[in-house]
Amino acid sequence: MNRRWLIFAAIPPLVFAAGFARGVFAAAAHDSYWQERTSLFDAIKTKSSVVMVGDSLTGGAEWRELFPDVSIANRGIDGDTSGGILERMNGIVSVHARKAFVMIGINDFTGADRSVEEVFGNYMKIVAALKQGGAEVFVQSTLMCNERKAAWKSCAAANVKIKQLNRRLAAPGQKEFTFIDINRELADERGLKDELTYDGVHLNGKGYLLWRDEIAPFVPAGRKP
Repeated sequence: MNRRWLIFAAIPPLVFAAGFARGVFAAAAHDSYWQERTSLFDAIKTKSSVVMVGDSLTGGAEWRELFPDVSIANRGIDGDTSGGILERMNGIVSVHARKAFVMIGINDFTGADRSVEEVFGNYMKIVAALKQGGAEVFVQSTLMCNERKAAWKSCAAANVKIKQLNRRLAAPGQKEFTFIDINRELADERGLKDELTYDGVHLNGKGYLLWRDEIAPFVPAGRKP
C-alpha cells in the first residue's frame, strides 16, 4: 500500500488522469517514485544475507534495526504490485541473498484489480526468479486490512481475494517455498487488528515487532552475506 494517499486525495481529478497517483489509485504506468527506487536498487551492488520484498508494508519497516545482527536489504516500494516486482527483479536478485521474504498483493486487488489466479501466477514467477538467483524463499501471508479503520478505501472485496490468495499459497504439498502465516498474530476475523494499525492497512510499531517475531525463526544469524 501507499502511505501518500492523503496527499493524493487532495489533488484534482485532472492530475490523477495525468498519471501521478499511486497506491490504491495506481495508474497503469509506474510513477517517478517507483522508477527512482527501482533505479536505486539496480545501482546498489551491496550483498546481503536476507532480502525483504514487497510494497509499502515491507518498505516501511526498519529491517536492519529489527534484525540488528543480520545483513538485510529492504526492497519494498510504496504502492507496488506483484507485476511491479516482476519488472524489477534485477535489483532484487542482485543482492545475492541466501533467504528472501516476500509479501505482496493488496495493491493488486485494490488498484490493479487483478484476479487471485493472476496474482498467484505472478507469485510463482517471483519465487522461480528468486530461487534461480540462489535464494531460499519464504512467502508471508498477504496481510488483511481493517475494514473499520480503512475508511479511505473498501477492504471488503480486497479481503475476500486476500483470503483466497493466502489459501492458495498455503496449500498442502507446495514445495517451492516456505509459507509463513503472519496473519495468525496480526489479524483476526475482522482483518488487521485495531491495535496494530492507524489507517487500517499499515502497521504501527507493535505490529512490526509482531511481524519480526513471526519470521525470526527463519532469519539467519550473522552479518556476512
